[in-house]
Amino acid sequence: MTGIIVLILRIILAACLYVFIGIIFVTIWRQLKTQIKILSPEINYMIRLIPVENELIDSIDIKQAEVIVGRDPNNKIYIPDETISAQHSRVYFSDQQWWINDLNSTNGTYLNDEIIDRPCVLTDGDMIMFGRVKFSIQIINTSAIS
Repeated sequence: MTGIIVLILRIILAACLYVFIGIIFVTIWRQLKTQIKILSPEINYMIRLIPVENELIDSIDIKQAEVIVGRDPNNKIYIPDETISAQHSRVYFSDQQWWINDLNSTNGTYLNDEIIDRPCVLTDGDMIMFGRVKFSIQIINTSAIS
């Protein structure tokens, strides 16, 4: 009789342990999803870089929260021009705005024909230049498209 009681208690203890582990897993999963939502902002706007006076480069769409522009083929935006540094500039989405920041490039990053030395906000119609390669900025509301 005591053997059956011990077996039943062991089964109940094992079931309680599995329920406890399941609750821990669900709690961690919910917290992870919440943190991902907080840390990765929903981007409702994308940027289209339209080349100016350069037929060799296609338009570039930026839909990610952060991209590096440069001559290094490992960059998200690769521009094969000798006036562009390997990691020339950073374009990123923060505080519901698109920003650009020069990464100490050799030939500089220009916004509307002025060299930038700190992060600057990008607006629709701006002109940016990496080295000698010039782009026009078009900001597109992607939430209106869907």
